[in-house]
Amino acid sequence: MSTDEETRQAAGVLAGMAGEFTDLARLMTQDATEPAQTLSRVVAVAARSVVGGEHAAISVMAGNGPPRTGPTSDDLPLQVDRIQYETGEGPCMQALMASDLVLVNDLASSADWPSFAKRAVDETGVRSMLSFRLFLNDGNRGALNFYAMKPDAFDMSSVATGSIFAAYASMAQLAALHQDLAIHLTRAVESNREIGVAMGILMANKRLTQEQAFTSLRIASQQLHRKLRDIAADVIYTGALPEHPAPGRQSSASP
Repeated sequence: MSTDEETRQAAGVLAGMAGEFTDLARLMTQDATEPAQTLSRVVAVAARSVVGGEHAAISVMAGNGPPRTGPTSDDLPLQVDRIQYETGEGPCMQALMASDLVLVNDLASSADWPSFAKRAVDETGVRSMLSFRLFLNDGNRGALNFYAMKPDAFDMSSVATGSIFAAYASMAQLAALHQDLAIHLTRAVESNREIGVAMGILMANKRLTQEQAFTSLRIASQQLHRKLRDIAADVIYTGALPEHPAPGRQSSASP
């Protein structure tokens, strides 16, 4: 197939996908829609829409943490990605760490990622892979990945269509990250407020200074092996610190 024919084919595929892209855009602008739901929808539509693709998934890395697989079209990406994470190499890993686009036409004959390629073919039967970097914030990385069981599965139209899905996936992943950040901040504010209220109760009831009240909460948290926020909640409810066993009492008790 000539380059012009491939270009026309890619344009035809994109035209046929106009309705799906419109639906995805509408889904992303609905306030009631969870970002995780949008990501799953992007992956599901991409898996059946990218020419040659049989399976799709999103892989992510948060900061210096380990890579993990997010939404998937089915179980095959989980198997392939597990091998990538164990060997530390592969198309998804390369897209996460270095490259905007990674295409391998046949893992069975590829000289790249030798440890991963052999295991992936032997253990899962995957032969072709196509990965796109997701452009997130500085502390997070992501990749949209396509998998196929036959060699030479992806062509120019696959790259063209996949790149559009990668843009949608980037926006949806950013929305999910922002939602997670908002949830964590809300929990932190609530926790700090409860601790502050508990300190005020202890300061009033026991005539403690601010530092002494916080120290009392911290010691109770350590001795009872409970979160500081949970100790504070008890103080708010009862007006006093929860009781804890005297040092050595548990160790001398009979089982």
